[in-house]
Amino acid sequence: MTFASAERARLSDLLLENGPDAPTLCEGWTTRDMATHLWVRENRPDAAAGMMVGPLKAHLGKVSDQAKSRDYRELVQSWAKGPGTLNPMRLADKHVNAAEHFIHLEDVRRGEVARGGELPAPRAFSERDTDALYRSLRRTAPMLLRSSTVPVVLQAPGRAPVTVAREAVAVHTPVTVSGEVGELLLWAHGRDAVHVTVAGDLAAVKRARL
Repeated sequence: MTFASAERARLSDLLLENGPDAPTLCEGWTTRDMATHLWVRENRPDAAAGMMVGPLKAHLGKVSDQAKSRDYRELVQSWAKGPGTLNPMRLADKHVNAAEHFIHLEDVRRGEVARGGELPAPRAFSERDTDALYRSLRRTAPMLLRSSTVPVVLQAPGRAPVTVAREAVAVHTPVTVSGEVGELLLWAHGRDAVHVTVAGDLAAVKRARL
């Protein structure tokens, strides 16, 4: 089982355990919204394109509303089965969904923080699973942090630092963010309910969400 598929199983269990109306770290989203997003993204690429392409947002909204009206348990279980045999995502699952499933699992797991709840401790991962998260961090950090006006150094224990620095800002004092790999990945994706320490001018760091 790949890390992406293991996280899929854990996330589907958590979605069912929490029910359709639980909070998430995604502003305005309940667990029903999360389940809808996951299903549409994987099963309706014609609609999912609306997440990036403005003219398709209306189509995305229509398809999402249809999926959201389905029985919650059935919707979650349908997504939990994974991509079908003819779905291109089936081959790409371990590459594109490692970060996606981890981040959204933590969005649900830490959802009560949005209501003033306590921040859960980070989960422990095997070396192999940490490798999968680290590859995702190295791949996505340059896109997520490219608008920062200072270099950003992401430092995890026992790992080579991931540095994002455009040539025009390389001369500035860097901001160093330290924490476990998964926490750094969440932080780079715009989450604040994370266990990291920041040294430097955080106001100069611009994070984008993919």
